[in-house]
Amino acid sequence: MNYKSYGDLSDDIAASLFKVHGKGYDLVVGIPRSGIIPASMIALGLHVDVVGLPEFIANQPLKTRLRRKAQSELTSAWEAKKVLLVDDSVITGRTVQEAQDAIPGSCPCLIDTLAIYADPAGEQYVDIHFYTLESPQAFQWNLFTPAMLSRACVDIDGVLCVDPTAHQNDDGEEYIAFLDNAELLYLPAGRIGCLVTNRLEKYRSHTEMWLKQQGIEYERLVMLDLPSKEERQRQGVHSTHKGLFYKNSDYTLFIESSASQASSIAKIAGKAVYCCEGNQVYTAASNTSPKKGQHRYTKRLLRAVKRRLLSGLPRPLKTALKERWKPNKT
Repeated sequence: MNYKSYGDLSDDIAASLFKVHGKGYDLVVGIPRSGIIPASMIALGLHVDVVGLPEFIANQPLKTRLRRKAQSELTSAWEAKKVLLVDDSVITGRTVQEAQDAIPGSCPCLIDTLAIYADPAGEQYVDIHFYTLESPQAFQWNLFTPAMLSRACVDIDGVLCVDPTAHQNDDGEEYIAFLDNAELLYLPAGRIGCLVTNRLEKYRSHTEMWLKQQGIEYERLVMLDLPSKEERQRQGVHSTHKGLFYKNSDYTLFIESSASQASSIAKIAGKAVYCCEGNQVYTAASNTSPKKGQHRYTKRLLRAVKRRLLSGLPRPLKTALKERWKPNKT
């Protein structure tokens, strides 16, 4: 599974703005909802206004005033000569096409389409894409949507609610009070495929009551059938319990709170696990070292900067710089 976080989105846009600079775009339009955030980031980078697709369709007045030159400010959306229509990703092209079809034929603007991430089969449906990203894809901003949740296993503590403190986690009255009054952390937007937790089976009624009170819907609740917290700790089956269930199920994603458990679950199940703790996706073979990820981004950004620097130089100087920048081979 190819996963992108908010941080990845910001980094990837910053490193790819050269693809849309200087093309005359004077308005950026975001396709709700996933296209709104990348559209705003791009508009800030281009110093132009940004609106959502519904506001653009209605030709509403512009209020952001982000243009570099005051004399060229637009007062309404359709005064833009060239528009960039943005979504976060494209696979089948259906969402981008529906967005274009919704724009009235009387709109005089020249419109280009852009996706930050394009599946190889989807590149043909947009005019510009920043990166090729093969399916299956997963994005941090879409993890808690109905489409993802219906195919996912989801942990409870640290995901849907806060983790209990050491004082609360006494396997007794304090723990029951926690279960009954746990503070909501993430509220899912749809029905969850399966809740998989290391909470003990004897606390099922308290867990079900809390879920009902929060309005959280789910198909199934899988708990750990052991007599006590002490026995659970003695056996150390936290990751094994979750990993084996996930491995033998048809679910395609596990949402876990603990980084150590997420890594173990992914290795046991051989399937992707998203960890809320570090906003990372673990797989059986993945290396999620933050330093390595930062190094890859730095190299990508340097390549983009070099391309921008070379683009406006005379050919002899450009050739000389390219030779100088070639890595030394020993």
